[in-house]
Amino acid sequence: MVQSLDRAFDVLETLAASSDDLPLSQITERTGLPLGTVHRLLSALIARGYAAQNPETRLYGPGPGLLEVAARAAMSRRFDLVRIARPWLQELTATTDETSNLLTLHGDEGVYSEQVASPRLVRMFTEVGQRVPLYCTGGGKAILSGLPPDQLDAYLSRVELRMWTAKTLTSPQLLLRELALCRERGFALDDEEREVGVCCVAAPIFDRFGRCIAALSISGPSTRMSLERAISLGALVRQIADTCSSQLGLAPIPCK
Repeated sequence: MVQSLDRAFDVLETLAASSDDLPLSQITERTGLPLGTVHRLLSALIARGYAAQNPETRLYGPGPGLLEVAARAAMSRRFDLVRIARPWLQELTATTDETSNLLTLHGDEGVYSEQVASPRLVRMFTEVGQRVPLYCTGGGKAILSGLPPDQLDAYLSRVELRMWTAKTLTSPQLLLRELALCRERGFALDDEEREVGVCCVAAPIFDRFGRCIAALSISGPSTRMSLERAISLGALVRQIADTCSSQLGLAPIPCK
């Protein structure tokens, strides 16, 4: 039974991975399964609506039942971002003793959707639901670094880069250079750019379509969360943000 399920999934994944319908011979070749086995599995999948065959070309492709199941699964609470992120925020705070945050993209701003506060007496606290600019916050810059170029250009054409502190990047060119660095290292930094005395490190979260929708961050007073410490925590934040993306359904990027 388990072997039959594995083989059926091999066939389904082969159909789903192809942009065009496939002949039986190619499905057999790509799955490495015997021709008779593939034909039998396809007949069963077609009967359940998970595969379809073009009556004229005799080629095979995904069926509407596959989309229906995927659409229903996407509505499950299992794929709710806050539910997914909450235990990881708790782990980040337990590991670092600093406040961890989930910032989600809403229009041209970020909204704090979840937070786990630091147990320290002196700590950072931002009210859940508060809106913040993207260009001068760690989470916001992480989100911007994950946007496609045309969407990023449109954002810069609409938003005034207001100076919040002496360290705020108010030049589009400097901000673009900083975002390129964010993409290269996989995380963003806020070194007192929106509020003096606050440092933050953040990494982007992507949905199953590869769209950047949020960021995970750790923030703390710069007396504890120095720029050097923030950089040292970048790999951890990126790893956990990538895990959240995977749990949202983002397929891993194949190694070259």
